[in-house]
Amino acid sequence: MIPNFILKKLYKNGSLCQTPAGAALILLNKIDTGLATSFDSVTVDNREYGPSEIEIHVPGRPVFSGDQISSGNPLPLGVGVEIALVIKGLELKEGKHDLVVAITIQDLGALVIRLKDSHNGNRDDLIPEAAPERAENFVGGSAENAGASGATGAAPGVIRITPAMEFRLPVKIVLLGAGSAVFSRNLINDILCIPGLEKGTFSLVDVDEQRLDLAHKIAEKMIRTAGRNWSVESSTDRRKVLPGADFIISMIEVAGLRNVDNDYQIPLKYGIDQCVGDTIGPGGIFKMLRTGPTWLAILRDIAELAPKAMVMNYTNPMSALTLLGLKATPQLPLVGLCHSVQGTSRQLALYLDVPYDEMQFEVAGINHMAWFTRLEHNGENLYPELLRLLEETDLFEADPVRFEIMKHFGAFVTESSGHFSEYLPYFRKRPELIEKYTREGQERGESGYYARNWPNARAQGDQTIRDLLATEGDMMLQRSEEYASRIIQHWFTDTPGIIYGNVRNGGLISNLPGSACVEVPVMVDSKGYHPVSFGALPEQMAALNRTHISVHELMATAVLERNREAAVHALMLDPLSAAVCSPAEIRALFDEMWEAEAVDLTWFKD
Repeated sequence: MIPNFILKKLYKNGSLCQTPAGAALILLNKIDTGLATSFDSVTVDNREYGPSEIEIHVPGRPVFSGDQISSGNPLPLGVGVEIALVIKGLELKEGKHDLVVAITIQDLGALVIRLKDSHNGNRDDLIPEAAPERAENFVGGSAENAGASGATGAAPGVIRITPAMEFRLPVKIVLLGAGSAVFSRNLINDILCIPGLEKGTFSLVDVDEQRLDLAHKIAEKMIRTAGRNWSVESSTDRRKVLPGADFIISMIEVAGLRNVDNDYQIPLKYGIDQCVGDTIGPGGIFKMLRTGPTWLAILRDIAELAPKAMVMNYTNPMSALTLLGLKATPQLPLVGLCHSVQGTSRQLALYLDVPYDEMQFEVAGINHMAWFTRLEHNGENLYPELLRLLEETDLFEADPVRFEIMKHFGAFVTESSGHFSEYLPYFRKRPELIEKYTREGQERGESGYYARNWPNARAQGDQTIRDLLATEGDMMLQRSEEYASRIIQHWFTDTPGIIYGNVRNGGLISNLPGSACVEVPVMVDSKGYHPVSFGALPEQMAALNRTHISVHELMATAVLERNREAAVHALMLDPLSAAVCSPAEIRALFDEMWEAEAVDLTWFKD
């Protein structure tokens, strides 16, 4: 199902007005060329008007009635073409109106677009100039005739929706860093749960042969459980398995075990207290310096050996690494993925005791700092209820930092309080603030949680795989909410669907830099990734995003240009580091970390 916030992009905001013929509104297609096979109704303030009561005006065509549209006589919908709908004889009252437009599109089925707009006065010039005689038949036979602007190469902000096609088999999926056996197991599990995807190959790559062997064996066991005709191949050399790939999923880890303690303990000496420290801050920046060169080499291999593969990056620091890929190999279809939108939206439904499937939301920003700018249930704003619960219950304890930011900035964000606290200059700069706003556990900000627990969790994950392999019988396969399998399913079936992905901005969020890597809704189909234009964020939210966009830019520059000083500047601009240390202290911290991790930083110039 296509969400309503996407369908609303078919409507020209501010077009509702009064004309001599009746009340009018304009549809403005920003999605893709298509064919309307029926025009079912327009509802204004709960009063429904049928197709015979609707007059349709298309530039250069005769005026016709909604009941003239049929599967045998469809209406072409060209991208950028304004179509005026006039509800004959209806006189609008002043003020806001609730609108519902019901229309059926070939290949997509029935669409219901729910809108709100205000009466924008009386107009005589709204209706496009029509041909002189009334239409009897108005289609040349295919969507290609619907408008020159929508045929190929959609303009920025245009979502492409294409007709359904036969399943594509077999599929080849390369998992890089597959020795991360628990995460690769979860992704393989999800893919094996895709309806109809009966045949394919999992190509597993890792430099650790023992962990790669575990991943290979658990993949084989899951395939047996699923009863599907999939095969598994493994290699420590990615170049052997990249050719012919349809999808490439990266979850690599570079020198993490031997550096995770340095990433936490050295900054702590300077007063910088991190909880996770793998995407931002001193730990995140040095993880980028270790990981970026390997990622860059991977991308160049993909561009050479599998240039048409759809690439997904889960590796942290995800935003900065995805930005690096967008800069270095812009020709590749690349998206950065996380599970924070899915997880946070479900948390909010739980906090509010609202059925998840009935909650409506819109999210945009950067990864780990994307904002729920709209949060509704049955059209009612849920933020007043969240504020009431904070006043009358102990809900604040569940998410202290996110709720504090929500109270002062106006929206909830997508990352847990613990990790999100590292993105801000407010909560971890003095002991009394850390005590006030953080709690035990990673989700709520415990100091050093990742450094102390990740190595053990990694080893325990490997043992879990060994235990599963030693257990007789089938495994339970249950699909998670990770986006990777959804992307594959939308491509495989060529049915458009929405994920939240990290892509080049290019004006999608109008008040963030165009070169930034932003998290927005992304339509996926067999043609690839099609980011959806969001508009402007409230300025206070955009401003917090910009602080990290500059850091990401410098992190990517450091790797691309082998420029150590760019990495120093990234750390100087990091909000938490800058809240605690002077520039001279930050440089001293950087130098100490560089010396401690030098064996893994040979990519860079002195």
